[in-house]
Amino acid sequence: MWIENRKCGVAIHNWDGKVKHGLALDVGDFVEIFEENGQWWRGSCTRKPRSIGLFPKNYIKLKDPSKEDPVVAECTQVLREWSEIWKKLFVERETYKFTTLRKVILSLLESRRELLSATLTQDQTLDLQMNVISKIDWGNR
Repeated sequence: MWIENRKCGVAIHNWDGKVKHGLALDVGDFVEIFEENGQWWRGSCTRKPRSIGLFPKNYIKLKDPSKEDPVVAECTQVLREWSEIWKKLFVERETYKFTTLRKVILSLLESRRELLSATLTQDQTLDLQMNVISKIDWGNR
């Protein structure tokens, strides 16, 4: 039986969504949860706002929106902006810039994943946040 349960969270594993009414998720996807049933949630992904589907509970880390890390939020916004630039570089065949930006984007994605996992010590988190900020500053030059 489905129970209404409004929550939000972040995907901590990729999930292909290959079940009836499944919603495919990538690591780092922000999801809005509408209902739950046993080990399943029904909700939508902000990356695909019109898609509503099922995904496993254990693939999601619940988040308190009031406690979102500002560095993670900035990193997310920067990655969205840079992905558009990266596509443009690909179309324009700017190989060197395309490859360089790709490396920085992949590095930021990995750092963001680590920050979201909440498995680091406070010192490691602070160091990683400083690293992310320096990469963002470098990329915005």
